[in-house]
Amino acid sequence: MSTFRLLFDETCVTTDRARVWRRTGVALLAAFLAVFSVNAKANVDNQPSVAIYYGNDVPVAMLDQFDWAVVESEHMGEGQLDALEQYGTQAFAYVSLGEAEHWRAGDTLPNEAFKARNEGWNSQAADLTRKEWGDYIINKRIRPLWSEGYRALFLDTLDSYRLFANDDDSVKAQQQALVGLIKRIRSEFPGVKLLLNRGFEILDQVRGDIVGVAAESLYKSWDVRTQSYRDVKPEDTQYVLDRLREVRNDYGLPAIAIDYVDPADRDTARQTARRIADDGIVPWVTNGSLNQVGVGSIEPMPRKVLVVYDKNAVTYGDFGNAAAHMYAAMPLEYLGYGAVYVDVNGPLPSDTLVGRYAGIVSWFDQTPSTGGNYRAWLGNQLDAGMRIAMFGDPGVTLSGELSARFGINEVGGPADGGLTPINHDGMVGFEGLPTKLPRREVAFELADANHASAHLTVRDDGGREFTPVVTGDWGGLAAAPWALEQSLGDQVRWIVDPFKFLKTALALPDMPVADPTTENGSRYWLTEVDGDAFNSRASAPGTPFNAQLLLDRILRKYRVPTTVSVITGEIGPDGLYPELAGQVEPIARDIFKLPWVEIGTHTYSHPFDWLGLKEGELTGKARTAAGYAYNLPLKNYRFDLEREIAGSTRYINENLAPPGKRVKAVLWSGDSIPPEKAIAIADRIGIANINGGNTSVRSDNPTMTQVSPMLRPFGEHIQVYSPQINENVYTNNMTGPLWGFRRVIETYKITDEPRRLKPIDIYFHFYSATYPASLKALNQVFSYALSQQTVPVYASTYSRIARNWYDVGVARTLDGGWQITGATQMRTLRVPEQLGWPDMRASRGVVGVRDLVQGRYVALSGEPRVTLRLANGAPSAPYVRRSNGRITQWKKQANEMSLEMASEYVPLEIELAGVAGCRVSAQGASRRGGGNTVTLRFNASTSGPVRIACG
Repeated sequence: MSTFRLLFDETCVTTDRARVWRRTGVALLAAFLAVFSVNAKANVDNQPSVAIYYGNDVPVAMLDQFDWAVVESEHMGEGQLDALEQYGTQAFAYVSLGEAEHWRAGDTLPNEAFKARNEGWNSQAADLTRKEWGDYIINKRIRPLWSEGYRALFLDTLDSYRLFANDDDSVKAQQQALVGLIKRIRSEFPGVKLLLNRGFEILDQVRGDIVGVAAESLYKSWDVRTQSYRDVKPEDTQYVLDRLREVRNDYGLPAIAIDYVDPADRDTARQTARRIADDGIVPWVTNGSLNQVGVGSIEPMPRKVLVVYDKNAVTYGDFGNAAAHMYAAMPLEYLGYGAVYVDVNGPLPSDTLVGRYAGIVSWFDQTPSTGGNYRAWLGNQLDAGMRIAMFGDPGVTLSGELSARFGINEVGGPADGGLTPINHDGMVGFEGLPTKLPRREVAFELADANHASAHLTVRDDGGREFTPVVTGDWGGLAAAPWALEQSLGDQVRWIVDPFKFLKTALALPDMPVADPTTENGSRYWLTEVDGDAFNSRASAPGTPFNAQLLLDRILRKYRVPTTVSVITGEIGPDGLYPELAGQVEPIARDIFKLPWVEIGTHTYSHPFDWLGLKEGELTGKARTAAGYAYNLPLKNYRFDLEREIAGSTRYINENLAPPGKRVKAVLWSGDSIPPEKAIAIADRIGIANINGGNTSVRSDNPTMTQVSPMLRPFGEHIQVYSPQINENVYTNNMTGPLWGFRRVIETYKITDEPRRLKPIDIYFHFYSATYPASLKALNQVFSYALSQQTVPVYASTYSRIARNWYDVGVARTLDGGWQITGATQMRTLRVPEQLGWPDMRASRGVVGVRDLVQGRYVALSGEPRVTLRLANGAPSAPYVRRSNGRITQWKKQANEMSLEMASEYVPLEIELAGVAGCRVSAQGASRRGGGNTVTLRFNASTSGPVRIACG
């Protein structure tokens, strides 16, 4: 090893929770490499991908896409370590080995060990030869981390002794103490993995104790003194590069370069990562505070959008009632992005958002009163390179610096009268364009065509012209009332094309889109039954209970996965009708015995207005504004979320479920807007959740405003909405038309083409058995679903798919491919046609593809990590084109592929393509077709091994 060459001055850079040495200087040679070129091949194939993140809010769903992730443990929430490591990521906890950070100060610090102070960061460098310091590191820093579950450590500040060791003997003593401390860590924590930040001079002595070495500022650096990003001097670059190559070549260890680039300059970050990788070094390019999701051997593509709303302006303060959720979330989800909701009045994220979020979306009816906090925060985010899509009111006055940045001026309202469109492009008129809309108090004029492009121009009665829909290099604005037209009575329609506006305003890239509607080329189909009217009487000979008639006429007839729920406070002996319990509970047991029926709970007291109820409140006393009770008036019952969910589940399991079956889902009741605590209870007891939303779009009002989002997320907890609403909406609460539920078929069609927005959901109550007309409509709906190519699944399965979708990772690799992480339940990518077809031979974990008018759907195996390679032409190797089941096993070798599939109860069918010249063997299957395409049909719901041998 060469003699250590000091590359840093006596200053450090850190967040308030972690610190890393920064090297002065940075050098960037001409960026001549094609970024993410398909033809370029990274030289880090056999080394781990690495991310380092010290921010306050750890983006686990992005870091878990890396092989190694270094985090500040103090910022990790409960359960996040397990979540980070669930797909194979190794989490490294940050440990400062040579200094005590000021924010960790306490009575446990061995003050007698400190030899120098780092004034820049209010930290103290320790004498490594002091036993007190070693004991502190072992017992106060590492042992708690070990107890928390960390089995790997990132050891930093290894060279801090340079602050006080000024002669060769002192330096040597410190280095020997450092070696001793590292070996002590290895001895006291068997199996621990240690990753060093530098420490080049001791590598000969610890090479067997460590798993890798990192060094900062190979090409680009952060200068803490000037708070600026700089190029590294060529000679300093060469020194670090030589040392890292020695780590890789001489010691056989992963060598990692940590470089620093302005977060707003993502292209330079990519170029730098590409350059480091071409040197054969593992790259990590981030911002100076290491609180950004940067670029490494892979670049995680942000799949979340920060959605800002005004809590003070929505019912119950719940974002589920905000326009941002009701209208903007669905097109975002279709484009592949989950919403993270933040209240404009509350704390706004302080960490760097570029790389973590694909953009910001806001929707305000009027400018919120935040005392300028939002304006300042928004300006900072725009400076950092974030883009914003604004609906309605911008939320800030567009004047001064913001006006100049956006290229539009906010001006006084138009003259009395109305506003008439005079010019527009394809971004406007999505569901129609009104001939005139009322004047607004505030309007906008195009001021700088270099920063904004107008998509709509309107004129007032006085001849003034305004531009309410614009996009620019900062994002976009669709100002009220030109985003939605709400002057149609109770109807609403989009004026702006929300899909095109969001993609343009946020500059969303073309990439594989996680899709929760389809699997193996077929549309999901779920069936769910709410427990209402279980013990009501049907209008049929003998007036049987609705439950009995539904069992006889529907549930026994259609042997497809069906989730059936009951309201335990309605049918149980302690409920509203104890005199009927002995008659109706046996019917519930008969229903739950059916092999294709999944058991659900529809709660205990059927809350109608979840957010209006208070725990401990006496049942039936509280009333909604319309005069209805908030829940069933159960005698002496005080509202209790535990009893509603966990209690009803327990009662069903103990009294109604057959042996071996248990409740798998809660089907939310009433308005289906449960509080976060209710969702958390369902998660805690291990049952899925579903219901909510109001997707009921029909041919006489085919507006996308009637298509609800898929999810209502609360941090770690997520409510899953039903794909379509139940029959009560189509029948006006069973007041007529009683046959109205057959119109849900219109909803199925509209949410399938031209965009497949939703699965098929046959969602109804026991009410549907009450009348012959409603029962006939239900049969018509089942007949339609049976005529479609679907994957029938239980409601709990779809709930898991939808929740999994929210956190699936999509990352671009340095050689032009894609890595998909965590797609264990949601197993489909919708690939833009211009990106090509999956290369079945070069990809890993890619099962098949099907081209439909709605898009190109690529099927995945369900493995935690999948590699997708794309090519120009359709696959010539074997693949699954379509199936009504799901992959349970998948193996691929050079010229042979084997798979096993299973459906949820229905007979399995598999269509294979690309099999010309191959031998297909499948025991117990009938065959249809030949040549390049073969369809296998099984009498059972499982396939057994299907083998395809070619060549």
